[in-house]
Amino acid sequence: MRLAILQSNYIPWKGYFDLMAMSDLFIVYDSVQYTKNDWRNRNRLMSEGGPIWLTIPVATAGRSAQAINEARINDPRWARKHWTTISQTLARRPHFDDFRSEWQAHYDAAERFELLHDVNVHFMRMLARQLGVTTEVVDDRTFSLRDDSPTGKLVQLCVAVGATSYVTGPAGLNYLDVDRFHEAGVQLEVIDYGHYAEYLQGDHDFRHDVSVLDLMASVGVDAAGHLLGRIRQSSANG
Repeated sequence: MRLAILQSNYIPWKGYFDLMAMSDLFIVYDSVQYTKNDWRNRNRLMSEGGPIWLTIPVATAGRSAQAINEARINDPRWARKHWTTISQTLARRPHFDDFRSEWQAHYDAAERFELLHDVNVHFMRMLARQLGVTTEVVDDRTFSLRDDSPTGKLVQLCVAVGATSYVTGPAGLNYLDVDRFHEAGVQLEVIDYGHYAEYLQGDHDFRHDVSVLDLMASVGVDAAGHLLGRIRQSSANG
Protein backbone atom coordinates (compact mmCIF):
# COMPACT_ATOMS: atom_id res chain seq x y z
CA MET A 1 0.00 0.00 0.00
CA ARG A 2 1.36 3.39 -1.03
CA LEU A 3 1.10 6.28 1.41
CA ALA A 4 1.74 10.00 0.91
CA ILE A 5 2.01 12.43 3.83
CA LEU A 6 2.10 16.16 3.16
CA GLN A 7 1.23 19.50 4.71
CA SER A 8 -1.82 21.20 3.26
CA ASN A 9 -1.16 23.81 0.55
CA TYR A 10 -3.43 26.55 -0.71
CA ILE A 11 -4.86 25.74 -4.20
CA PRO A 12 -1.79 23.53 -4.86
CA TRP A 13 0.18 23.00 -8.05
CA LYS A 14 -0.38 19.91 -10.20
CA GLY A 15 2.47 17.99 -8.55
CA TYR A 16 0.55 17.95 -5.29
CA PHE A 17 -2.30 16.09 -6.97
CA ASP A 18 0.13 13.72 -8.68
CA LEU A 19 1.37 12.78 -5.22
CA MET A 20 -2.22 12.10 -4.17
CA ALA A 21 -3.10 10.20 -7.34
CA MET A 22 -0.09 7.90 -7.03
CA SER A 23 -0.99 6.95 -3.46
CA ASP A 24 -3.62 4.68 -1.93
CA LEU A 25 -3.94 6.93 1.11
CA PHE A 26 -3.07 10.60 1.66
CA ILE A 27 -2.49 11.99 5.15
CA VAL A 28 -2.75 15.75 5.68
CA TYR A 29 0.17 16.47 7.98
CA ASP A 30 -0.83 19.80 9.55
CA SER A 31 0.16 19.18 13.17
CA VAL A 32 3.68 20.43 12.30
CA GLN A 33 4.86 24.03 12.67
CA TYR A 34 3.43 26.66 10.37
CA THR A 35 6.05 28.34 8.18
CA LYS A 36 5.70 31.89 6.87
CA ASN A 37 6.17 32.77 3.20
CA ASP A 38 5.54 29.19 2.16
CA TRP A 39 2.93 27.29 0.13
CA ARG A 40 0.71 26.79 3.18
CA ASN A 41 -1.14 30.09 2.70
CA ARG A 42 -0.25 31.23 -0.80
CA ASN A 43 0.11 30.22 -4.41
CA ARG A 44 0.36 31.93 -7.76
CA LEU A 45 -1.30 32.19 -11.15
CA MET A 46 0.17 33.21 -14.47
CA SER A 47 -1.23 36.52 -15.63
CA GLU A 48 -0.64 38.28 -18.92
CA GLY A 49 2.20 40.14 -17.24
CA GLY A 50 3.72 37.13 -15.48
CA PRO A 51 3.16 35.27 -12.19
CA ILE A 52 1.04 36.91 -9.48
CA TRP A 53 0.67 35.81 -5.86
CA LEU A 54 -2.55 35.01 -4.01
CA THR A 55 -1.89 35.09 -0.26
CA ILE A 56 -4.26 34.28 2.60
CA PRO A 57 -3.51 36.63 5.53
CA VAL A 58 -2.61 34.59 8.61
CA ALA A 59 -2.13 35.86 12.18
CA THR A 60 1.51 35.27 13.14
CA ALA A 61 2.32 37.90 15.80
CA GLY A 62 3.16 36.07 19.02
CA ARG A 63 2.42 32.74 17.35
CA SER A 64 5.84 31.67 16.14
CA ALA A 65 5.37 28.08 17.36
CA GLN A 66 1.82 27.55 16.06
CA ALA A 67 1.00 24.44 14.06
CA ILE A 68 -0.49 24.69 10.59
CA ASN A 69 -3.82 23.42 11.89
CA GLU A 70 -3.82 26.23 14.48
CA ALA A 71 -3.09 29.08 12.06
CA ARG A 72 -5.97 31.56 11.98
CA ILE A 73 -7.00 33.80 9.10
CA ASN A 74 -7.02 37.46 10.17
CA ASP A 75 -8.98 39.07 7.34
CA PRO A 76 -12.31 37.49 6.29
CA ARG A 77 -12.32 39.51 3.06
CA TRP A 78 -9.50 37.43 1.57
CA ALA A 79 -11.83 35.01 -0.28
CA ARG A 80 -13.70 37.77 -2.10
CA LYS A 81 -10.44 39.43 -3.11
CA HIS A 82 -8.91 36.19 -4.33
CA TRP A 83 -11.94 35.28 -6.39
CA THR A 84 -11.90 38.69 -8.05
CA THR A 85 -8.24 38.24 -8.96
CA ILE A 86 -8.74 34.67 -10.17
CA SER A 87 -11.73 35.54 -12.34
CA GLN A 88 -9.93 38.52 -13.87
CA THR A 89 -6.67 36.64 -14.42
CA LEU A 90 -8.10 33.44 -15.89
CA ALA A 91 -11.16 34.82 -17.69
CA ARG A 92 -9.51 34.60 -21.12
CA ARG A 93 -8.39 31.01 -20.69
CA PRO A 94 -10.46 28.74 -22.96
CA HIS A 95 -11.92 26.55 -20.21
CA PHE A 96 -12.33 28.94 -17.31
CA ASP A 97 -16.10 29.01 -17.78
CA ASP A 98 -16.19 25.22 -17.36
CA PHE A 99 -15.28 25.74 -13.69
CA ARG A 100 -16.34 29.31 -12.95
CA SER A 101 -19.61 28.65 -11.12
CA GLU A 102 -18.30 25.84 -8.92
CA TRP A 103 -15.07 27.62 -8.07
CA GLN A 104 -16.97 30.78 -7.17
CA ALA A 105 -19.33 28.79 -4.96
CA HIS A 106 -16.38 27.28 -3.11
CA TYR A 107 -14.82 30.70 -2.58
CA ASP A 108 -18.14 31.98 -1.26
CA ALA A 109 -18.22 29.03 1.17
CA ALA A 110 -14.58 29.55 2.20
CA GLU A 111 -15.40 32.95 3.70
CA ARG A 112 -16.82 31.25 6.77
CA PHE A 113 -13.63 29.36 7.66
CA GLU A 114 -11.44 30.76 10.42
CA LEU A 115 -8.57 28.27 10.15
CA LEU A 116 -6.14 28.00 7.23
CA HIS A 117 -6.19 24.20 7.46
CA ASP A 118 -9.93 24.12 6.81
CA VAL A 119 -9.58 26.38 3.76
CA ASN A 120 -6.78 24.30 2.29
CA VAL A 121 -8.54 20.98 2.76
CA HIS A 122 -11.76 22.46 1.38
CA PHE A 123 -10.11 23.42 -1.90
CA MET A 124 -7.88 20.34 -2.04
CA ARG A 125 -10.86 17.99 -1.91
CA MET A 126 -12.79 20.00 -4.51
CA LEU A 127 -9.89 20.15 -6.96
CA ALA A 128 -8.99 16.49 -6.47
CA ARG A 129 -12.54 15.52 -7.33
CA GLN A 130 -12.53 17.69 -10.45
CA LEU A 131 -9.26 16.06 -11.52
CA GLY A 132 -10.66 12.59 -10.95
CA VAL A 133 -8.32 11.82 -8.03
CA THR A 134 -10.18 9.49 -5.67
CA THR A 135 -7.46 8.77 -3.08
CA GLU A 136 -8.76 8.64 0.50
CA VAL A 137 -7.68 11.68 2.54
CA VAL A 138 -7.33 11.61 6.34
CA ASP A 139 -6.03 14.02 8.98
CA ASP A 140 -2.85 13.22 10.91
CA ARG A 141 -4.69 14.05 14.14
CA THR A 142 -6.43 10.71 13.69
CA PHE A 143 -3.22 9.06 14.89
CA SER A 144 -1.27 9.14 18.16
CA LEU A 145 2.43 9.74 17.48
CA ARG A 146 5.17 9.10 20.05
CA ASP A 147 8.42 9.73 18.14
CA ASP A 148 9.41 13.41 18.16
CA SER A 149 11.83 13.24 15.23
CA PRO A 150 10.53 14.39 11.82
CA THR A 151 11.29 11.12 10.03
CA GLY A 152 10.20 9.08 13.03
CA LYS A 153 6.68 10.52 12.89
CA LEU A 154 6.38 9.73 9.19
CA VAL A 155 7.60 6.16 9.73
CA GLN A 156 5.10 5.74 12.58
CA LEU A 157 2.28 6.81 10.27
CA CYS A 158 3.45 4.35 7.61
CA VAL A 159 3.48 1.51 10.14
CA ALA A 160 0.11 2.57 11.61
CA VAL A 161 -1.68 2.25 8.26
CA GLY A 162 0.28 -0.77 6.99
CA ALA A 163 2.03 1.11 4.19
CA THR A 164 4.69 -0.74 2.23
CA SER A 165 5.74 2.35 0.24
CA TYR A 166 6.12 6.00 1.14
CA VAL A 167 5.64 8.36 -1.82
CA THR A 168 7.36 11.74 -1.79
CA GLY A 169 8.53 14.53 -4.04
CA PRO A 170 12.25 14.99 -4.78
CA ALA A 171 12.64 17.57 -1.99
CA GLY A 172 11.85 14.84 0.52
CA LEU A 173 15.31 13.36 0.09
CA ASN A 174 16.78 16.59 1.50
CA TYR A 175 15.46 15.95 5.00
CA LEU A 176 14.34 12.31 5.30
CA ASP A 177 16.40 9.71 7.14
CA VAL A 178 16.08 7.02 4.47
CA ASP A 179 17.43 4.27 6.72
CA ARG A 180 14.54 4.71 9.17
CA PHE A 181 12.09 3.77 6.41
CA HIS A 182 14.17 0.76 5.34
CA GLU A 183 14.40 -0.47 8.92
CA ALA A 184 10.60 -0.37 9.15
CA GLY A 185 10.23 -2.29 5.87
CA VAL A 186 8.89 0.72 3.98
CA GLN A 187 10.13 1.44 0.47
CA LEU A 188 10.80 5.05 -0.47
CA GLU A 189 9.42 6.13 -3.85
CA VAL A 190 10.09 9.52 -5.39
CA ILE A 191 8.02 11.25 -8.04
CA ASP A 192 10.00 12.54 -11.01
CA TYR A 193 8.44 15.92 -11.82
CA GLY A 194 10.65 16.42 -14.87
CA HIS A 195 8.22 15.20 -17.53
CA TYR A 196 5.26 17.57 -17.38
CA ALA A 197 3.89 18.73 -20.71
CA GLU A 198 3.50 22.45 -21.35
CA TYR A 199 0.21 24.06 -22.41
CA LEU A 200 -0.78 27.47 -23.76
CA GLN A 201 -0.23 29.82 -20.85
CA GLY A 202 0.44 33.22 -22.42
CA ASP A 203 3.08 35.28 -24.18
CA HIS A 204 5.88 34.74 -21.66
CA ASP A 205 8.15 31.99 -20.38
CA PHE A 206 6.14 28.95 -19.32
CA ARG A 207 5.91 28.21 -15.58
CA HIS A 208 4.95 24.82 -14.15
CA ASP A 209 5.07 26.05 -10.53
CA VAL A 210 1.65 27.71 -10.44
CA SER A 211 -1.68 26.66 -8.97
CA VAL A 212 -3.47 23.81 -10.71
CA LEU A 213 -6.27 26.34 -11.36
CA ASP A 214 -4.03 27.67 -14.14
CA LEU A 215 -3.81 24.27 -15.81
CA MET A 216 -7.51 23.50 -15.44
CA ALA A 217 -8.66 26.84 -16.84
CA SER A 218 -6.34 26.32 -19.81
CA VAL A 219 -7.05 22.71 -20.81
CA GLY A 220 -10.36 21.84 -19.12
CA VAL A 221 -11.19 18.15 -18.65
CA ASP A 222 -7.84 17.28 -20.23
CA ALA A 223 -6.13 18.54 -17.05
CA ALA A 224 -6.12 15.02 -15.59
CA GLY A 225 -4.14 13.90 -18.63
CA HIS A 226 -1.40 16.34 -17.66
CA LEU A 227 -0.76 14.49 -14.42
CA LEU A 228 2.20 12.15 -14.72
CA GLY A 229 0.58 8.99 -13.42
CA ARG A 230 3.88 7.32 -12.76
CA ILE A 231 6.51 6.98 -10.03
CA ARG A 232 10.25 6.72 -10.31
CA GLN A 233 11.73 4.55 -7.60
CA SER A 234 14.36 6.48 -5.72
CA SER A 235 17.96 5.47 -6.16
CA ALA A 236 18.15 5.82 -2.38
CA ASN A 237 16.61 2.34 -2.21
CA GLY A 238 19.85 0.88 -3.54
